[in-house]
Amino acid sequence: MNPKRGKRAGVEIGSRDIHVAVVENGAIRAVISEALPEGLVRDGRILSYEALSDLMRQLRRRHRVRVRDAALVLPPDVCCCRRFTTALMTEKQLRFNLPYEFHEYITGAREDYFYDYALVSSTALALRDGGGEGEAGEAEGLDLMAAAVSKRDMADYAAAFHRAGFRLKTAVPDELALINLARFGGETGHRHCILDLGHSAVRLYMFEGDRFEGLRTLDYGLSALDDVIAEEFNVDLHTAVTYRETGHEGCLALPRCRDVYNAIAVEVLKAVNFQRFSSGGQEPLHIHCCGGGIRNQELIEALRATLNLPLVSMTEFWPDLPGNLETDASLAASAVGAALQ
Repeated sequence: MNPKRGKRAGVEIGSRDIHVAVVENGAIRAVISEALPEGLVRDGRILSYEALSDLMRQLRRRHRVRVRDAALVLPPDVCCCRRFTTALMTEKQLRFNLPYEFHEYITGAREDYFYDYALVSSTALALRDGGGEGEAGEAEGLDLMAAAVSKRDMADYAAAFHRAGFRLKTAVPDELALINLARFGGETGHRHCILDLGHSAVRLYMFEGDRFEGLRTLDYGLSALDDVIAEEFNVDLHTAVTYRETGHEGCLALPRCRDVYNAIAVEVLKAVNFQRFSSGGQEPLHIHCCGGGIRNQELIEALRATLNLPLVSMTEFWPDLPGNLETDASLAASAVGAALQ
C-alpha cells in the first residue's frame, strides 16, 4: 500500500497497553490506547491469542474503527532485527544467505522463520534495482537491515487479527516503524534520537535521517517504579500500577522514585554518549520522547537535568497533526509508523 493513499490501522501490543493508529492518505485520523488485561502479555509474548482477538474486536466496535487493513509492530521479543554488511550479491543469493546471518540469534530450524531485509546504502540499491555491474562494483559490500520472525508467531497473529475483523497486511519491527515517521514526515536531513520510555524497557533509537544507526536498551523501564511503590505502600504490583498511573498520594515524588528517574537518566546519557562515540562524534539536535513515560513529569524533568540535549515531542515527524492528537500519537509512535508502511 502507498501510505499516501488508502487507509490502514497500525497496531502495537505492548507489555501493558495496546495502541491503534488509523492513518488515511498519509494523515493520522485517530489514535486509540487501552490497557491490556492482566496477564495477556508476559516477557513480550502473547499468552492467549483468542483473548487478544476478543480485545481487538471489542476495541473496533467501541471506537468505531472502520478499517480492515492492518500493520503490526513486532516486539523485540518476537522479531530479531539487526544491521550488518555482506559481500555484493544478487537478490536471489541474498535471500538464500539471509537465514545464515541469524543462526546465532534464533532458536529452532532456519526454515521455521520468515526473513526480510532493506538495503541501507544507495549504491547497494542499484544492484537490487537491476543496475549494471559497473554501478554495483563501486560498492565494497551491501549495508543491510534485516529481520527474522517465527512463522508460527506470524500465523498466530494473522489468525487473531482475522477473528477481530482485520486483515493483517504487513508486520514490521520497531526500528522500521520509527524510520517511517522520518521518511514520510519529510524530516530526513539530520540525525534523530528517539527515546521510548516504555513500561518493560527504555529504548534509545538512533537514526541518520531515515537510516537506522543503532539501538540501546536499558535493563529496566517504568516497571521499576511499580516495585518501589508496592514496597512503599505495602500493596501488590497490580495496585502499585494503579497508584503510579493516578499519582496516588504523590507517590511519583517519593525519594526512591526520584532515585529511579535519576538512574534512568544516567543510563540514557551513557547510551547517547556511546552512540555518539560509535558514529564518529556526530550528535543529534535533540531527543524525541515517546511512550508512556512522557506523562511522568518527574521523569521528564530528571532527564532534562541530566542530558545535554533538549527533550522535544514527536511533532517534528507530523507537523500537521491536530493538537488534540499530539500526546496520543506520541504514546503510540510505533503504531503510527507501522500504519505508514
